[in-house]
Amino acid sequence: MLEHEQCARGVAIIEKVEIGRFIHILSRQVKRKVDEAVSSYNVTAVQCSFIGFIFQKSKNGNVYAKDIEKKFNMRRATVAEILSLMEKNGLIERKSMSEDARLKEINLTQKSMEIKNSIEKEIKKVEKDLKKGLTQEELKIFVNILEKMSKNLED
Repeated sequence: MLEHEQCARGVAIIEKVEIGRFIHILSRQVKRKVDEAVSSYNVTAVQCSFIGFIFQKSKNGNVYAKDIEKKFNMRRATVAEILSLMEKNGLIERKSMSEDARLKEINLTQKSMEIKNSIEKEIKKVEKDLKKGLTQEELKIFVNILEKMSKNLED
């Protein structure tokens, strides 16, 4: 009977856990660490993610803002704002496509190509710290749970 009471109380405690708050705090911590790690390159964590994605995706074809929106689950206006700042800072170039002037192909500049490997190393260090003390099984379970939670919130 005692085990049942403890179990029932455990369930009640679990139901009170604010998962969203914990995820938000962790997300801010990761962003802060990456921003700190790459600050000497005058880029932000988000810009680093965009650079990495544009680099990978451009190996297989053109990259457009809608690709970034989809990959990072971000609104068009947010992506446009970040891309505008990246263009202003010389990290990307956007050129209109001849067949549809509304579409703008996104390319990395020489400047972003020169810092790409360095910022990737910095991000890998943060990732390593983030995973410290976790087993492969724990990481697998964690990613699985995050994917399920993400699906739960899809429209």
